[in-house]
Amino acid sequence: MHLLPSQQQVWLRLIVVAVASFTLAVPRSSRAQDGPPQREEQQRQQQELQQEQKAAEDPTKIATKVGASYAGELSVSGSMAVGPKFKFNGRIAKSGQWSLGASYLLPIAIVTFAAGRSELDSGIQQTRYSLGGFVPLARAGLKTGKWQIFVPFGYTYTNGRQAVTDLDQQEGIPIEVSSNSAYLGVFTIRPLTERLTLIAGANFSKGTNDFSGLAAAGGLSYHLTGKDTVSARASYVTNTFGQNTRLGVSYQHEF
Repeated sequence: MHLLPSQQQVWLRLIVVAVASFTLAVPRSSRAQDGPPQREEQQRQQQELQQEQKAAEDPTKIATKVGASYAGELSVSGSMAVGPKFKFNGRIAKSGQWSLGASYLLPIAIVTFAAGRSELDSGIQQTRYSLGGFVPLARAGLKTGKWQIFVPFGYTYTNGRQAVTDLDQQEGIPIEVSSNSAYLGVFTIRPLTERLTLIAGANFSKGTNDFSGLAAAGGLSYHLTGKDTVSARASYVTNTFGQNTRLGVSYQHEF
C-alpha cells in the first residue's frame, strides 16, 4: 500500500508518540540501575580487587587473616576486614600479653588505633595506647623501584610498672612511670623472588619524662601459596623502660 506524504507524516508522529510513551512507562528504579548505586558497587569491587593484589606483608592491606607465631612464647593473631577500608586487629600471647586495635584505609595512608600490654626482659610491664599509621611513599609520587617503602608515624601513651626491692624490704615497691611520645620510622618490603620477600624496618620515639626508644626488625617471608605465608625475623626494642630482643617464626593464612 502506497502512503501519501500526509499519511506518512501521520504514521511517523504516531511512532514517535508510542516510543515516548513506552519510555515514560519504564519504572524509575529500572532506569536508575546505571546510576550512583551501581557506580558505588563498582568502586567497592575495584577497591577490594586492589586490596587482594597487595602483598601479604603490606601494612596497608585490608584483609581477614589468622596466624600464629613463636618468639620466646606462642601467640596467635588475626584481623577481620569489614569492607575494603576497615579492619579489626588482635593478638594474644600465652603469657597474657595482648594487643587490640582497628585500622581505616584513607586515600594516602592507613590509620590505626591500638591498645596493648607487653613485658620487657627487665620485668617491666608496659601498657600502650597508640594512634598512628603507615604512608606508602608511592602514594606521594616517589618511585622506589622494587622496594615498597612506608613511613610509620603516630602518637603513643606508655604506662610502665616495675617492682624494685632494697635490702630492708620483703616485697617490691611498684614504681609507675608514664610518658607521652611520638614516633616516626621507615618500613620496607622487597620481593627477592616470586615467593621470597625481604622485610625490614625501624622507628624512633621521643617523649615526655625523658622517654626515648628505638625499635628495629628484619627478616624474610616465604609464600607457600597465594594465601599462606611463613616468615622468620629478628627484632630489637630498647627504651627508657628496658629492652627486648626476639627471634621468631610465624605462619599466616589469608581468607
